Amino acid sequence: MNNKIKVLFLDIDNTLLDFDAAASWAMEQCFQKAGLEYKPEMFSVFTEENNKIWQRIERKELTMDDLFYVRWQAVLSHLGLEADGVEMEKEFRVLLNLSAVPVEGAEEILIYLKEKNYCLCAASNGPYDQQIRRLKKADMLKYFAHCFVSEKVGADKPGKEFFDGCMKELPEVRPEECMMIGDSLTADITGGRAYGMSTCWYVPSVEKYNEEKAKSGKPADYIIHELYDLKNIL
Repeated sequence: MNNKIKVLFLDIDNTLLDFDAAASWAMEQCFQKAGLEYKPEMFSVFTEENNKIWQRIERKELTMDDLFYVRWQAVLSHLGLEADGVEMEKEFRVLLNLSAVPVEGAEEILIYLKEKNYCLCAASNGPYDQQIRRLKKADMLKYFAHCFVSEKVGADKPGKEFFDGCMKELPEVRPEECMMIGDSLTADITGGRAYGMSTCWYVPSVEKYNEEKAKSGKPADYIIHELYDLKNIL
C-alpha cells in the first residue's frame, strides 16, 4: 500500500470512460449524416489518425483549436473519402456529449478511493464542457474535488504547464504526494513522472504491456490491467 499518496489524478478517456465505444458509435452516425457508407473496420483508421493528432498536440506541434480542423480531414483522406470535415467534427462533438460508457469497474473504484479519503482530480486533455458533461452523464462528477481539463487549464498533458495549472489549485500538496493514473504512456505516465508524481499505467491489454516492457523496461511505477487492481496499490 502507498501511504504517502494524498491526491489522485485520473485520466478520463479510456481510463474511466470508454472513449472508443463512444467514438465508434459517433463516427457511424457522422458517416450516415454525411451520406457515407460506414464499415466497423474504419474505426481503426480513426484511432490511428486521432492518436497521431493528439501526439502532435502533446508535442505542441498543434493546438486544441487545430483539432477542430484537422481530425476528420485526416481520417477522410486516409480512407480516400470526401466530405466536410469541419461539419463532421461539429456533429462528432455533439454526439460525444451524449455518450458516457463507463469502463468496467470505474464507478466501483471511484467509490472505494473516495471512501479511502483520497482527493480525486480528473485530469484530461480535451474540450472542457464535453468532458464535464460526459462525467456528469456517467454520474461520476460527484466523486471529484477538481476537474482539470486542458482547455480550461490552458495547457495539455504531458506538459509541465498542465501540471503547474493543476497544482495551483492544490497549494498544500507536493508532487510526490500525487499519483497520475491513466492509459496513455505519453500524456499520463511521461507527464506525471516528469513532474515528480507516482505513476500508474492502466493497460487492459497484456499484449500491449509486454510490447512496451520489451522496449523500455517497466514504463510506470505501477501497472494495472483492471481498475479493480488499484485496491492492491492504494
